[in-house]
Amino acid sequence: MKSIAVAVSALALLASGCSGAKEKDAPAPEPPPTPPYTVSDTVKAEVLPQLATTVASTTEAADAASWVIDVKAKGAKARTDITLLSENEGEFDVVGNGKTDKKGQATLLTTTPGELHVVLGEGEEAIGAAISTDTAPTATFTDDFDAPSVNVDRGNWATRDQGYAGVRQCSKAADEAAEVTEGVLRLSVMADPAQGQCQLGNKSYPYRLNGHVGTEGSYTFTHGFAAARIRTQSARGQHSAFWLQTPGGQGTGGAAEGGAEIDIMEYFGDDHPEGGMTSFTYWVDKSGREHTEGGWIPQLDQYGKKWAKKFHIYSVEWSPKEYVFRIDGRVTTRLKGRTSAKPEFLILSMLSSDYELSKFNGTLPEHMDVDWARVWETGPE
Repeated sequence: MKSIAVAVSALALLASGCSGAKEKDAPAPEPPPTPPYTVSDTVKAEVLPQLATTVASTTEAADAASWVIDVKAKGAKARTDITLLSENEGEFDVVGNGKTDKKGQATLLTTTPGELHVVLGEGEEAIGAAISTDTAPTATFTDDFDAPSVNVDRGNWATRDQGYAGVRQCSKAADEAAEVTEGVLRLSVMADPAQGQCQLGNKSYPYRLNGHVGTEGSYTFTHGFAAARIRTQSARGQHSAFWLQTPGGQGTGGAAEGGAEIDIMEYFGDDHPEGGMTSFTYWVDKSGREHTEGGWIPQLDQYGKKWAKKFHIYSVEWSPKEYVFRIDGRVTTRLKGRTSAKPEFLILSMLSSDYELSKFNGTLPEHMDVDWARVWETGPE
């Protein structure tokens, strides 16, 4: 019996690979490719949310928008080339590019997710830093208006209570001026069939219905990024708008204590002498006096033309110390100082105010189309 046991033991050793023969070592994994630059702490880059778009007349999913990458390169000369690289099977592909301004800053755009490399210069002189789109804020609210219903009130949005009063004696918000169809929220200014003519001074105008919806009562946030992909109207006499407001309106005590109205964009028409587009904030101090900051966006043509034919993304970055307004990721206005510290809700509107009616040069109805709206909450950090 002893000899049988020894034989079985020997077979077990052979089967388990423990016969004393040395196994071949597994091949070592290939090291990751070395990026073509020297890491430098003079290059700082931050990945912002997907705030830029393919400028087109067609709709596009919110997730298809481009990430915005803010680059600051200390000591870099103006118009230094910046390249954004992505590693792909051992090779580095260019997925974005730009040039520094006189402050050594640049804005890059990319739709490529994951780890990326910001590179200044080329060859042995190239310096840079690694970044990742995973560090960008996560979206906390999205409405892409893809529901088949033509009723805008789907839990997120409702028509606001505004009508035939104040600066809009001749217009009012109405459900029929806001509809969702084919993946787009269409807000309109149209004649009110139930009314006749509105008298302003010695002139009369058709009473108008306005598309004017907001998320008051369903969604608010405090600090972060808010963006919407919008195609404006072209005519004067009304204005497209995307804005934020404190529930119940601003209180007194300053922006932080009482909240603010944050007008991300208002567009007053293609032929406006000031360019047509504004970004403003309004807040009320302790004495009840209203303060206004912001204004017309200068040299608007550098951000686009023929606004009524193409969708653009309009956004605000709202932190405790400033508001940063952007069109397709490019900064248009920066307002520093204490900002609202109160919850704010989203508003999308196509409004005809009394002071605009004399400038009307279109044909009713006029339209503003919204492809999607999105928020990335960040909190006070």
